[in-house]
Amino acid sequence: MIMKNTKMMSLFIALFLAPALPLCAQTAAAKTAKPAAKPAVKKAAAKPAPKPAPKPAAKPAAAAVSTSAPVQQTKAAQPEAAKPAPAADPLAAALEKIKSTDPVARREAADYLGQSRNANGAPALLSALNDDSPRVRQAAADALGMLTWRPASPRLSEMLIKDADASVRQQAAISLSYLMDQASAPALVKALKDASPAVRYAALHTLSVMKYAPAEAEIIALLPSEDANMRRGAIAALGQLQSRKAAGALAAALKDPDQYVRLEAVKALGSVGDTAVSGELVKLLAPAEQPQVRIEAAYSLAKMQMNDGLLTAYEFAKSPDLSLKSQALNVIAAVGDDKSLQFINEIYAAEQDPASKSMLDFARQRLMLRQKTQQK
Repeated sequence: MIMKNTKMMSLFIALFLAPALPLCAQTAAAKTAKPAAKPAVKKAAAKPAPKPAPKPAAKPAAAAVSTSAPVQQTKAAQPEAAKPAPAADPLAAALEKIKSTDPVARREAADYLGQSRNANGAPALLSALNDDSPRVRQAAADALGMLTWRPASPRLSEMLIKDADASVRQQAAISLSYLMDQASAPALVKALKDASPAVRYAALHTLSVMKYAPAEAEIIALLPSEDANMRRGAIAALGQLQSRKAAGALAAALKDPDQYVRLEAVKALGSVGDTAVSGELVKLLAPAEQPQVRIEAAYSLAKMQMNDGLLTAYEFAKSPDLSLKSQALNVIAAVGDDKSLQFINEIYAAEQDPASKSMLDFARQRLMLRQKTQQK
């Protein structure tokens, strides 16, 4: 009975525990595997990943050989670099261009030949004075003037009188002022009666800079002109010629309605130096006159060795206008005395502007030198 009960108990236990056996087996397996996994994780974290093995030294060397060999072959096969072509001669190019069928190109070539200052281009420019295009003829005349090529003077003189284009005639007169050839003066005198005012002005200016005295009468005849610019130009030319014959007419021009004509007449009278008309200049020192006229009158009187304008010069020597100041100091340097030297020293000491101080010092040196020369 007891044995029977024992068997029954064992069967019951077996039936009761049978479902739990697989679970216990899984748990036991997990417990058994867990300790084995931990060391593997720790080992992987503790040791860094192994570095890749370095490439054998022979491989780069082999690669270097394999890449350099074609380069050497290319260099050996490459032809020698061609030498650069010599630069084109600009003068030769311009001489060729002036023969172009395009008038614009011919004018550009003429301009270049003048700017080059190379006399080798002059013969081509002389030929271009016969060009069909007025603009090319004008450019050629201008270029010959810049080259100061005297052989062109006869042709330019002819153009001044005969060319149909006024701009070409004007340019011919201007270019002749660079050549300074007295032989061209008769043509310039004829051009004083040109139909174009621009040509007349240019011819008058060239006669002025050439100081062509035989044209004195023709220039005096221009003083009554209705053209203020022509009157002014004629007065300036007569001043350049120091025309005593024109002194009376120049004094009359001091009353001209145009202020610039009056101012030019003041300057011209100083250049002529005729003291017979100095009284008219003294009148222009009055405070009612314009500052520029007053100081120019003082300077013209100083050129005649008259110190009537000295007080006016003291006044403008302190002017902020550098033009007025400069002319005033010219007067003081020309006719000043010991009092003038003291005056300059005083304003020099008070002056702060470097430019003005320099002007004052220069005037002082000139005045001292003149006084020293007079004492000898």
